Amino acid sequence: MIPSVSEFLEEVTKSPIRTELVNFFYENQFAMDTAKNLARWINKDLSEVENDLEKLVKLKVVEKIGEGKSAIYSYTQNLETINILDKFIRIMRGEEKYG
Repeated sequence: MIPSVSEFLEEVTKSPIRTELVNFFYENQFAMDTAKNLARWINKDLSEVENDLEKLVKLKVVEKIGEGKSAIYSYTQNLETINILDKFIRIMRGEEKYG
């Protein structure tokens, strides 16, 4: 788990695709799909989406069920992570100040 919002922000914003995936899952919290379909949803290259999904799994933003091309990704159910994500999204939307 990322111990602070600032470290979380830094890690997520290293990649525009990661940021877009976080937004996608935040807006579609019950979505469950493969990397291939998620790449279609956000209109990005599959290999880049796969790499960033794996990083989001390590950050506990996304949960992964299965392996390989048939792996399914979904939004985290971890309440601590959800609270950080809520703050992250509010900051990104300008609804809350960072710091």
